[in-house]
Amino acid sequence: MMTTEMWTVRPWRRATALTVGVLLTVTACGSGSDKAAKLEPRLQRMVPTQSPAVAVTPRNGQPAETRQVTGKHFSLYVPANFQEKSVPQANGEQMVMFDAPSSKPGTPVRVAVVSDAASTQPAIESSYLVEVLKQSQGAKDLTRSTVKWPGTQNAILLQWTAATSGAGTTDEPLRTWQLMAQVNGRLVVTIVAVAPAMEFDTAGLAKIVETFRPLA
Repeated sequence: MMTTEMWTVRPWRRATALTVGVLLTVTACGSGSDKAAKLEPRLQRMVPTQSPAVAVTPRNGQPAETRQVTGKHFSLYVPANFQEKSVPQANGEQMVMFDAPSSKPGTPVRVAVVSDAASTQPAIESSYLVEVLKQSQGAKDLTRSTVKWPGTQNAILLQWTAATSGAGTTDEPLRTWQLMAQVNGRLVVTIVAVAPAMEFDTAGLAKIVETFRPLA
């Protein structure tokens, strides 16, 4: 299902390169916040005003039956049965993926993390472009929200459901959460959790996302 080209950064840049690749192979803050007021006008218009479809709260401590994983710019806890692999990115970073089997062959339960230490596009703008793209592709129940997240200047959470595409896919829609964390002026760390919609909750992907911590 996955080709090298699907993992390559294209005109939508790293904002969408992660979500496209992953799909194929906590409290909301308003736009009137102090941080939003300090943004340039162009970005102020992109600040999310929605609340998450499902609330997400950073989780402290180690959940039972998980192991801690620490990457170049992140840490999180994943269940013991999730298998880890890495895929090199065009910017020289590694996309780290954690997969577990699902009921749909060729569509794993997956969590992926990728960093961009020299981003020229703020997380707010990147997340806005993802939102526009997903809307054009017919994504269902799409929300984009500002969330409070440890170790970030700002963080944007996108949640949506979309039909699968590509050879060998099934009719089962996929549920996706994407959290884009702006750690500093150049570093953006993104985590994506994706699974067949009926398995997203039972696979515990929300709990994995809640343990995610971006690191400078």
